[in-house]
Amino acid sequence: MHAALSSRLSLLAVVATLLLASAGQEASAAVILPGNKNVENVDFERHIMGLFGRMGCNAGSCHGSFQGKGGFRLSLFGYEPSKDYASVTRDGFARRLSPVDPDNSLLLLKATGQVEHGGGSRFAKGSWQYRIFREWIEQGAPWSKGSGTVAKIALNPPELAFTKAGETSQIQVVATFADGSRADITEFTDFRTNDDAVAEVSSLGQVKSLRPGSTAIIVSYRGNVLPARVLVPMELPAGFQYPKVPEVNFIDREVFARLRLLNMVPSNLSADEEFLRRVTIDTIGQLPSPEEVRAFLADKNAGKRAKKIDDLLAHPLHAALWATKFSDITGNDTASLEQPVQSKAKRSQMWHDWFSKRVAENMPYDQIVHGVLCATSRDQLPPEDWIKQVKDLEDAVAKGYVSDYANRPTLDLFWRRQQAQPIEVWGERTAAAFMGVRLECAQCHKHPFDRWTQEEYRSYANVFGALAVGVSPESKKEIDAENAERKKKAAKNNQLAVIREVFIGKAGKGLMHPDTGRPLPAKALGGPEIPYEKGIDMRETLFQWLRQPENSFFSRSFVNRVWGHYLGIGLVHPVDDFSLANPASNDKLLDALAKEFAGHAYDIRHIERLVLNSRVYQLSSKTNETNRLDKNNYAHSYIRPMMAEAVVDVLNSALGVTEKWGPEVRPGSKAVEVGASLLQNTTLTYAFRIFGRPPRTTACDCERAMEPALPQKLYLMTDPTLLAKFNDNSGRLSQVLKTTKQDDDMLDELFLATLSRLPTATDRKNFADYRRTVTDRRAALLDTMWALINTREFILNH
Repeated sequence: MHAALSSRLSLLAVVATLLLASAGQEASAAVILPGNKNVENVDFERHIMGLFGRMGCNAGSCHGSFQGKGGFRLSLFGYEPSKDYASVTRDGFARRLSPVDPDNSLLLLKATGQVEHGGGSRFAKGSWQYRIFREWIEQGAPWSKGSGTVAKIALNPPELAFTKAGETSQIQVVATFADGSRADITEFTDFRTNDDAVAEVSSLGQVKSLRPGSTAIIVSYRGNVLPARVLVPMELPAGFQYPKVPEVNFIDREVFARLRLLNMVPSNLSADEEFLRRVTIDTIGQLPSPEEVRAFLADKNAGKRAKKIDDLLAHPLHAALWATKFSDITGNDTASLEQPVQSKAKRSQMWHDWFSKRVAENMPYDQIVHGVLCATSRDQLPPEDWIKQVKDLEDAVAKGYVSDYANRPTLDLFWRRQQAQPIEVWGERTAAAFMGVRLECAQCHKHPFDRWTQEEYRSYANVFGALAVGVSPESKKEIDAENAERKKKAAKNNQLAVIREVFIGKAGKGLMHPDTGRPLPAKALGGPEIPYEKGIDMRETLFQWLRQPENSFFSRSFVNRVWGHYLGIGLVHPVDDFSLANPASNDKLLDALAKEFAGHAYDIRHIERLVLNSRVYQLSSKTNETNRLDKNNYAHSYIRPMMAEAVVDVLNSALGVTEKWGPEVRPGSKAVEVGASLLQNTTLTYAFRIFGRPPRTTACDCERAMEPALPQKLYLMTDPTLLAKFNDNSGRLSQVLKTTKQDDDMLDELFLATLSRLPTATDRKNFADYRRTVTDRRAALLDTMWALINTREFILNH
């Protein structure tokens, strides 16, 4: 029975092939496309597969899914023409095409909605898309293998500079194929806009400007992606003269040049109290004290802002804040660290302290990365000396909160997770952390909007093929003896901290080619092959390639992180999503910052000073009529949420209290100094979570949520633990009430402690009116403090 059915299916395929071949002998007619362009000979790879992609047929949510849809499966995003051709012409009993009667082809009947189709109608009968498919079927559904292999695509124009909102322009897409031929493939291309508030784009590439701003149109044809920058300037009244805006450094020059093209006038310079609050939160995650605000306002020195920046960059909490950010970037996930459970949080703290020490010393960024990327456990120590170091470290951790782990040359904790990680994970984590590239999509298929293929994904992962976590041959005798001794003791205290080592072993065969199954060489991402040699750490070769000044990833990704932290939105945003479909909002500025960084030996503090001293950073958040719609050109300071750790510290600072941590955290610590991603204190864990502190379980920067949410407001208004801090006997309110100050003086103190400014005349009048209704001074001040804490001005950085 089965054999008979198989024979019938084979016969059907043969018949279908003969029918297709005979149909192809007929003369073909040109298909007229929109704009009166002709397609003389419809090509499967160039046209049919282009349309499958343009209409979304081969997307993961449709026929490109692993299971396909309705029994019809296409390769995801059309990367495998041979499989797609077989699926269209042979699968499904070869019923999808009817060469003798093309209009009755199931492919056309479903796409036009004449037969039930889960994807709905994709085009109308008789449309140009319909005629393309029909002509191809009538030609005999030919396929010339490799005919659509793309060498490159080009856009005309590559940038669209409109003069005002409401104008339209056409993008033409020209492909150069592997055989050297060129063709206009605009109608077979997918277009999308990165910001549909600034510009919209039609399915045929016509762009319409909608409102002032800048964005990009992303053009995609069969896996080849290019962005077209769009600029829409403000319409200015007749006679308007663009003002001359002072420039401090090249940052201002590049930003203001872009703003002039957009007819956007930068906001005024921020007031002293606005600047002081912003820069203090950004650099150390705290509020300036009332005394600091008063002193800064009273200082008439023209260079006081630059001096304050230098003081803050040298502050110990600045190193702690960036250690927190580096902990996010490198995945300091407490839950994944090694046993015993009691030491997990302290290991996270060691991780944090390792970064904090280096930021405090202003160690060059490339050296910091080397200490992470190329870490080993022994750092060339003899096994016996290293085991003694491990035991001393464990004793220090068991007794208290201080260890000398930060003095180690490398961060082996990055590699020694509790569960063994496959080399793919190391590829994804290191690419995101040190190159700003998200590789996850390329694990299963070519990245839909970037250059990375499965082959490149696997070759890069193979760089980590010789990395091992366990017992090295050199240390085996000493480690086995120590672990055996620990097992004896474990029977008494039921705790076993097994010694494991991060070391370079023998490389396995690694990941294979996804199609051929053949071995793949280790290769830098977008770079050269890295040959394996016994005893040579391939990560060292990768690092040397990374730190080359001309490398397009290393400097750009980190200066983008710095920019994103201080300005609120990265030049590439999200900051770890460098891709062809996510171009920088200001390419010239990003390139200039990266060049400056590499040219100054990767000096982090040098870049921070440049950014913080720029007029761009110091602009007011108050907008003017020309820049009120700006979202990514830095015409004004962006109002933005604070890091979760800063929220906790800022609340405590305003209320004048010290946080009560659990046993796993050093007493008296600020939130930005806490390394653990998990805490025993459930109240603080909740506060961290709702304000966006990440669990650090993935390689994605998106884990740290920075969006306002309702639970945050409810926490500020009603959380019992937070409300109890208002009445703390050692808190600010109690201290203010102990003085003999008048109401106005007390009001000044509360405003300076929360909003870092003195109350306005309106603020004073509102308080005076309220004070007349509430005769109890403590109640009136407590209500006022609660109201200030619950303002947007308090909880947002601006």
